[in-house]
Amino acid sequence: MKRTHKEVKKIILEVLNDSKEHSYGDIERKANTNWKTVRDHCEDLRLVDAIQITKEDRVKITSVGRELLRKIRS
Repeated sequence: MKRTHKEVKKIILEVLNDSKEHSYGDIERKANTNWKTVRDHCEDLRLVDAIQITKEDRVKITSVGRELLRKIRS
């Protein structure tokens, strides 16, 4: 069964919730989805300041992202 956009974004935020920087490949393996999907969803999350993406394509969650994840979980 195909996952919704909300489910994929929730999984990405849960992977990033450990406060470490992750590569797209790392998120891809932990979220069990392809890297293009991860990249596209990360770009959407970056636009709402939920994550930061460095020049080296490393992804890290922000305080806004943690708050968003808390709201999604409840």
